[in-house]
Amino acid sequence: MTLLFQPSPPDHVPPERMVDFDMFHIPEGVSDPAEIWHDLVRRGVPDIFYTPHNGGHWVFLRYEDIVEAYRDHSVFSTYQTPVPPIEPFPVVQPQGVDPPAHNVFRRLLAPMFTPTAVRGMMGELERRAAVLIDGFAERGACDFITDFAERYPTGTFLYLFGLPEERLDAFLALANTFFRSTDPAARAQNIGEIYAVLDQLFREKKRNPGNDIATQIVMARDENGAQHPWEDILNCGFLLFVAGLDTVTNTMAYIWRYLATTPAAQKHFRDRLDDPDGFLRGIEELMRINAVSNLFRRVTHDCEYRGVQFRRNDRVVLPNTVANRDPRVFKAPQVIDLDREVNVHLTFGVGPHRCIGSVLAKREVMVSLQQWLRRIPEFKLADEQPAGSVFGGSVMGFTALRLQWEVAAKRAAA
Repeated sequence: MTLLFQPSPPDHVPPERMVDFDMFHIPEGVSDPAEIWHDLVRRGVPDIFYTPHNGGHWVFLRYEDIVEAYRDHSVFSTYQTPVPPIEPFPVVQPQGVDPPAHNVFRRLLAPMFTPTAVRGMMGELERRAAVLIDGFAERGACDFITDFAERYPTGTFLYLFGLPEERLDAFLALANTFFRSTDPAARAQNIGEIYAVLDQLFREKKRNPGNDIATQIVMARDENGAQHPWEDILNCGFLLFVAGLDTVTNTMAYIWRYLATTPAAQKHFRDRLDDPDGFLRGIEELMRINAVSNLFRRVTHDCEYRGVQFRRNDRVVLPNTVANRDPRVFKAPQVIDLDREVNVHLTFGVGPHRCIGSVLAKREVMVSLQQWLRRIPEFKLADEQPAGSVFGGSVMGFTALRLQWEVAAKRAAA
C-alpha cells in the first residue's frame, strides 16, 4: 500500500528547533498532564519547535500562530492528521475535510447545536445530571470519573442519537478503548466495532425514523435530493461519537479537581446558582485555564512560515492549554479570574473548524455543576488518589479522581 500522507525525514529541521518532547509521556510525579506543556514555555524552547517523537511533528506555542494554523486551511489541513501518522484513517465529517467541502455536513449539523436547539435539551440534561448525582450523594464519596464525568456525556450522546439507556455500559467500553488503548491491534478492532455499531444504528433509523440527530443525519438529502454517501454518514456519526465524550469528560475532571482544592471557588459558584450569566462567565474562565485538547494539522505543501521551513505532510500540534495562557493575549494568564470579562480562549478552536458542539459542551458542564452544587456540600479531594491516573496525548486528563464530602447525617451529628 502506498502511504500518501507520511511526513518526510526531518532533515529540514535546524538543530536549534529540535526538542526532545513526547506529549504522551507524563513523567513520574507529575499530577497535572498540562504541566508538560507549560514546562516547555518555562524552559524557553522556541515558539515553533520540532520533536522526533510520535512520528515527528512541529509544535506551535504562541497564541497567534495557533490561531493562524486553525484559520489557514490552505497550509494547515485537517485532512489525514493523526499523530503518530496512521493510514488509512477515517475521514471524519466535517472535521476531517477542508473548506469548502466541509460545509456540506457542517451546515447539516449546525442547526442541531444552536443555542435555541440546546435550550430545548436543558430539561433532559438537568434530569440526567440529577439522577447520576443522586446515585452517590449519600455515600459521601465518589470516583468522579467513573461515577459521573464519563457517564454523563456518553449518556447524553445516547439520548441525542435516540439510543436506549441500557446501551450505556457498552458505549462506555467502546469509548474507553478508543481513548485509552495504545495497542494498535486493539485500536483497529475498536474502530471497526464503533463503525459496525454506527452502521447498524443508521440503518435502523432509516427504517424507523425518530426525533433524534441520527435520524436527521441519515434522512438528510444533498442538493440533488439524494442521500449523502453512506461512508460520509458513518464518518459524521464517528465524529460525534468521539468528539463529544472525552473532551467533556476531562474538562469536567479538571474543573472539579480545581474546585475540590479551592473552597472559595466553590462558594463563588454557589453564590451564583441563580445568576446564569455570572455562573457561565466563571465556567468560561475554567475552560480557558483547563483546555484539555491538543489538536493536529497537516502541512499541505512545502512552504515557509515565520522563517521556518515546512515540508508537505509535516504534522503540527496546537496545544490550546498554552495558547490560553499566552501573556501577550491574556492579562495575568496564570490567574484564575472567575469574573474575567474578556476571554478569547481557544478551548473550542477558531476558524472554519471551530467546535460545532461548543454550546452543548458548555451547557453540559454548567448543568452538571449546578446540579452538583445543589446536592453536594463542600467537597474536597480524597486523601488517596490512584497512582498513574493521569495521561497525555490529543486529550489530556485523568482516569480517576476521588472526591469526598460529609453526608447530611454526619453534618447533623456534628
